Amino acid sequence: MPKKSIDAKQVEEFLVLNPDFLSNNSHILDSIEIVHKTGGAISLIQKQVEVLRKNYESTSGNLLELLEIAKANEGIFEKTKKLILDLIVCKNLTDVIASTENSFSKKFQADACKVLFFKENPNLPKGRILDTKRAHKEIGKKYNASDIYCGPLDKKESDYIFGKKAKIKDCVLVPIKNTDCPGVLALGSKNENTYSKENDSLFLEFVAETLSKLIDRNNF
Repeated sequence: MPKKSIDAKQVEEFLVLNPDFLSNNSHILDSIEIVHKTGGAISLIQKQVEVLRKNYESTSGNLLELLEIAKANEGIFEKTKKLILDLIVCKNLTDVIASTENSFSKKFQADACKVLFFKENPNLPKGRILDTKRAHKEIGKKYNASDIYCGPLDKKESDYIFGKKAKIKDCVLVPIKNTDCPGVLALGSKNENTYSKENDSLFLEFVAETLSKLIDRNNF
């Protein structure tokens, strides 16, 4: 009587339905060989060890990356906390602006920081008001009042926001959403690809919201 041939599907179904089979017949594992990418053959146990090693290396890499992100976030939190505490004790808008720019330049290592506004206000220091029509012409493609912009600036845009001496190539423009005194928190870097909307937007939005509240408090 001819023997029935067994196809791969039947073997697969049998192993799935009998998960203990290979454990109870461990001698079979030693005789199973798998063709390696290099062309040679390795045992199933060797293959399992190789897969486990790769999974371990991948997991270790992910954990190290997460630890680095956590450490960086902790540093940002501490610097932001110090900035907010400094801003709370400011007694006027001039002090608020000066403290913000000083903190981002010295503590956050920004190559340039400017707090600018789009509406006349007698309580603001001189040189802080941007004409809205000219601002729209100069930086309208990059800045809008509802969303953060992270990315490059051309020379003309950089000169308009930060001044000709700054030589800024990359920036973050964060809208300060205040009805009476709308403005922008602008951070600049002399290096390309410094800022990321994914990494930098959350804490910068928080700082901008704080600035808006402090403007209301000190706008008298």
